[in-house]
Amino acid sequence: MIKYIFIALTILSHFALAAKKPNILIFLADDHSTFDVGCYGNKIVRTPNIDKLATEGMKFHRAFTSTAMCAPARSMLYTGLYPHRNGAHMNHGAATNGVKSFGQYFRSHGYKVVLAGKGHIKPMSVFKMDREPETAEAISKIINSPQPFCLIIASNDPHAPHKSGGFDPKTIPIPPYLPDTPETRSTREGYYTDIEIMDKAFGSYLKILQESGKADNTITIFLSDHGAGKLAKWTLYEIGLRVPMIIRWPGKIKSGSQNKAMVNLIDILPTLYEASTGNAISNIDGKSFLKTLISKESDHREFIFGAHTNRGIMAGMPFPIRSVRDKQFKYIRNLNSEGISSNITTHNLEYKPYGGGWMTSWEEIGQNDKFWAHRHNLILKRPAEELYDLETDPWEFNNLAQNSQYDDIKESLKTKLTQWMQNQNDLGMKSELSVKAHSKVKK
Repeated sequence: MIKYIFIALTILSHFALAAKKPNILIFLADDHSTFDVGCYGNKIVRTPNIDKLATEGMKFHRAFTSTAMCAPARSMLYTGLYPHRNGAHMNHGAATNGVKSFGQYFRSHGYKVVLAGKGHIKPMSVFKMDREPETAEAISKIINSPQPFCLIIASNDPHAPHKSGGFDPKTIPIPPYLPDTPETRSTREGYYTDIEIMDKAFGSYLKILQESGKADNTITIFLSDHGAGKLAKWTLYEIGLRVPMIIRWPGKIKSGSQNKAMVNLIDILPTLYEASTGNAISNIDGKSFLKTLISKESDHREFIFGAHTNRGIMAGMPFPIRSVRDKQFKYIRNLNSEGISSNITTHNLEYKPYGGGWMTSWEEIGQNDKFWAHRHNLILKRPAEELYDLETDPWEFNNLAQNSQYDDIKESLKTKLTQWMQNQNDLGMKSELSVKAHSKVKK
């Protein structure tokens, strides 16, 4: 009898704990650009569940990753540290032993911490989260458990290879940074199809949450790891670094609200930790933006920094990129601007005569069009410095780095970037050349 009373009291204590602490549900899309979501202005792709979340929560217009690659972006999100500080700077690389992530921070406060779906992170000594498949059965079990949960659902969609059949390729809008070719339309048709598949899955998980009775005590987040497409992923352009992010927290966040503060993926961990425990996390790069969620405070970060390397995804000479942006201007430093041309044999480029593919179509258009000739050349060779006015040139077409009118702005941003690299112990090319490519991690 005493045994059963003890069990009953334990269960009741778990429910009492859950009632005090908000649950956390993060849905992480894979390679999904901000402008390819209905509530962010796309008129073709159908994302009713993401859009509904936006009407119930807060939509962010300036949410960013610092690297447009899967493993480094995810490692940033889970650790609250920039890529060079957490160790997973390369794609398929590993975080440094001793670094903490969601599991270590939230388990000590009574949370069940689970990663369902795609991993693409290592080692597990750093990412101490229970692993589950992305299935309705597994997710229902987690949500309906008596313990407060911190659940990250990492989808494989809309990452390539794509399915198809959801759209007529002729109706697909082509963003201005991509050439309008049959290859582009075919790829984006499949990409849009996968976005809709992902949105339906997200809706099914929201339904499970609603039916559990816990939705009102759950912080629900939709976001992407980085943008999709050529000259977006594997670059530090805005189309790769800017991500969609929507947060719903009933009773705390005003429904249908907008947020224009600049926030980084590394800020999500400390924000959720403060919201759940009332405490701050020290010695990480991320900083809580809780005040911008629950009060009228509209500013958060003054600068967004970026770091990219082709190590881990391409053979040959490293092609490292670093960047910094403020609210208006973006400065990019290509540390080995000539080096990318040594990588054209990689399967990621499919460059003629090494297999044809999308680059061939770009090259053909460029033969009669200076703009697309320039865009094609950017794949293989970039200037040492780039500077863009993001207010007048959001697609980053007009490089102002050699325009003396902007010298003061460029020098100021260069100084900020150098200071950040030093703080991160990022030695630029020296760091790149000292790191050996890691083997691929399991997804």
